[in-house]
Amino acid sequence: MDTPLNLRDRTKIFTGFALGAVLLAGLFVSGCGKVQFSEDPALQLEFSADTILFDTVFTTIGSVTLPLKVYNRNTEAVRIDEIELVGGSESPFRVNIDGEVGPSVSDWPILAEDSLWVFLEVTVDPNALSTPFVIEDELRFNTNGNEQHVDLIAWGQNAHFHGGLGELNPLPSCDEVWTNDLPHVIYGIVEVEPGCTLTIEEGTQVHVHDGSGLLVYQSTLNVEGELGNEVVFQGDRLESSYEDVPGQCGIEIDFQFETEYGIEEVTAQRGGIWLYGGVECTMDYAVLKNGTIGLQVDTTGTDQAPALDIRNTVIHNMSAYGLYAQGGTIEGYNNLFYDCGQSTAAFTLGGAYKLDHCTFANYWSEGVRQSPSVLFTDWYEDINGNIQVRSLEGSAFNNCIFWGNNYSLTDFDELVVSLLNPPASPFIRYSAVDVQDPDFPTEILEATLTDNTPPFASTSDRDFHLSSNNTLWDGGASQFAIGLDLDGLPRAIGQPDMGCYERQQ
Repeated sequence: MDTPLNLRDRTKIFTGFALGAVLLAGLFVSGCGKVQFSEDPALQLEFSADTILFDTVFTTIGSVTLPLKVYNRNTEAVRIDEIELVGGSESPFRVNIDGEVGPSVSDWPILAEDSLWVFLEVTVDPNALSTPFVIEDELRFNTNGNEQHVDLIAWGQNAHFHGGLGELNPLPSCDEVWTNDLPHVIYGIVEVEPGCTLTIEEGTQVHVHDGSGLLVYQSTLNVEGELGNEVVFQGDRLESSYEDVPGQCGIEIDFQFETEYGIEEVTAQRGGIWLYGGVECTMDYAVLKNGTIGLQVDTTGTDQAPALDIRNTVIHNMSAYGLYAQGGTIEGYNNLFYDCGQSTAAFTLGGAYKLDHCTFANYWSEGVRQSPSVLFTDWYEDINGNIQVRSLEGSAFNNCIFWGNNYSLTDFDELVVSLLNPPASPFIRYSAVDVQDPDFPTEILEATLTDNTPPFASTSDRDFHLSSNNTLWDGGASQFAIGLDLDGLPRAIGQPDMGCYERQQ
């Protein structure tokens, strides 16, 4: 996990540079002749940029490290008398020059037609502003009395911070409400304790630190987004270079176990949102992106309601799974799951799932994907090596699309099921699936397409609206009263379309 100053990592990074600097200094005093440094004040340095701009950085959280390269294009060696932050020790910026940490460094040599690296970071102090604010300083170079400057600019953003460095960080109150006045940042594992409730209001931006997440343990989470004012969960790096980077967040649990070779240490990945025995949780108009596992649902809910009712939600760009369920109970509709390094959704260890008008589309492009877009299993192997079966009875998927960019590969299905005790009646109806395996249990399908590529508007642009008017893509009866699609547009009466979007005539 990064610390604000990232000192250990930076020490490793700059060790080579520091060693190189020592060797270089030796060259100046040994060899055939002594290096002569020009004292001409007219000699100028050149820089790879005249301004170093940091994208928005949360207060108290350190930024990424940005480089600046300093060139001596002259035919004579020069000595930089001083490199310093104008703000001195009070500056929010930090400077590292070939291994030496500022705020200032003196008497730095550069050979003729040579260069040096300068590395910069920033940590922003909080203030009372709710909107982003600008932080500025200058990096000043003094060479033979000649001053040159590089501007340093960062945008700061205040936030509500939750959690800390402890293993578990319970919320301070049993009935917590997160409003949208400021972003919310999660550090470590933030727990909604048993019997308690966390409500997240519409428009709230939730940012999750690396290795962190929200644990809803035998408790309730209500995510109350609205169309056009969704609740968004993502990583806490706001730099533009992190905008589409998967794997930025998700709970990590370190544990040890004994093997024949000794004690092994393992890091287990869990969801950025982990419902463990969730009680009547709801999620409406939410966006989860750029994590490891977006949403994990474990064990059953109450007798009266599912563990999770999820509607109008988009989960995408996860390095492992979008939705990972283990014996969960989930209901919902109008959800879009796409682009995950393994599966957009995995329904494992049995459970009861009732989902309508969901699109599962895996067009992952960050590397080779070997898992299907969607996976179902109803069994597991216990610690004694015995196979345990947990039923999927009562599950139903109506008007859904299960597809991905591996559909054309031989011996590869985008829908894979491994069932030892299939439900007595079909549980996938009026849907479109990619199935080639001759041993696939087709008895679980009813009125379902198995070899028709969905006419998505643009998979390259990740636009999963249906572009064809072909009645082939008309669905059938829904399990719920669904008047609108994910866009908030009317559903057709009688035979609504497959997937999360309705074609508008």
